[in-house]
Amino acid sequence: MEDMTYEKAIKRLEDIIEQLENNEIPLEDSISLFQEGIQLSQYCDKKLKTIQAQVAQIYENGHLKDFQGEE
Repeated sequence: MEDMTYEKAIKRLEDIIEQLENNEIPLEDSISLFQEGIQLSQYCDKKLKTIQAQVAQIYENGHLKDFQGEE
């Protein structure tokens, strides 16, 4: 999952939500999908926090700052 883009993770999460809302899959499969959804949600949260930290490094105290990128 670490090599998945944020956009792909969100799309997969939307697909899982749609499947769970339709109530057309067996309970066992619902549990597996729910677990995958939780993992995707945590992954997306982590990605957003990383981007937020990068933006904070670029723009600090109302002034643009040199961006060093990830090392």
